Amino acid sequence: MNFKPLFFILGILTILASCQEENNEVVIVKVQNHQLLKSELVNETPINLNTDDSLIFVQNYIHNWVVDHLISNKAAELIPSEVQKVEKKIEKYKLSLIAHEFEQFYVNKRLDTNINAFEIQDYYNNHLDDFVLNDYVVKCLYIKLPKSSKKVKDFKKYYHIYNEKMLDNLLTLAQKEATTFYYNPEEWIYFDDLLKQIPALEKFTKINFIKKKKKTILEVDDELYFVNIYDYIIKDGTSPMSFEKDKIKSIILNQRANELRKKLRLDLYDDALENQLIEKY
Repeated sequence: MNFKPLFFILGILTILASCQEENNEVVIVKVQNHQLLKSELVNETPINLNTDDSLIFVQNYIHNWVVDHLISNKAAELIPSEVQKVEKKIEKYKLSLIAHEFEQFYVNKRLDTNINAFEIQDYYNNHLDDFVLNDYVVKCLYIKLPKSSKKVKDFKKYYHIYNEKMLDNLLTLAQKEATTFYYNPEEWIYFDDLLKQIPALEKFTKINFIKKKKKTILEVDDELYFVNIYDYIIKDGTSPMSFEKDKIKSIILNQRANELRKKLRLDLYDDALENQLIEKY
């Protein structure tokens, strides 16, 4: 961290601004009842500037600070009602900001972030219309195999997976022969993700391939691709819960946080009434 430019600037300011000491704070410049303190200037000055840039920044900051306060004073003199409106908006925003910060502090201390599978499933079941797919998703098997493999005929037979024995045989073969093997009977994937693995599928229309060519073998150069789509959901259908878990968790946490905020406000109000801290006229 290079403090040299900042020390240089403060040294210059000490000479040029005729600084005064007030309550152990160095005053850089005053405009009527407003004063710019050295500590404020230090906090506002970026530390990564070189000497020349720091000097320019400080000069501009002081100039803008002075002009802003001159304008503010002139506004208070000529359009006091408008200034009052602004001050009321500032006060309202200040109250809102303080309330928000305290509510966030209160929520962070009390929010239960544990969400079990039942809660996720229950929310999903009750809000199915909210979860709509923007693309096609599938459950599938795909295999990439060198054409030179001596087990091609066996792969052609077993990749259909009509029963558990065929699946076991396929798994055994894939471990030894396949370049790429994917099979997860519980996982949904976007069809576009399958395209990334097997670009040759791009020559087909998505929906036609998914519905009519669920099981196919593609030949690309020296490779064979075996594809078996055993389940699918079309675009605009209901999105699988596995795709929505993170979204649902976020929604549930937000609901819990809102309930805590409501409780905080109600408890504070009831406590103030009980302790006679509120006077209504």
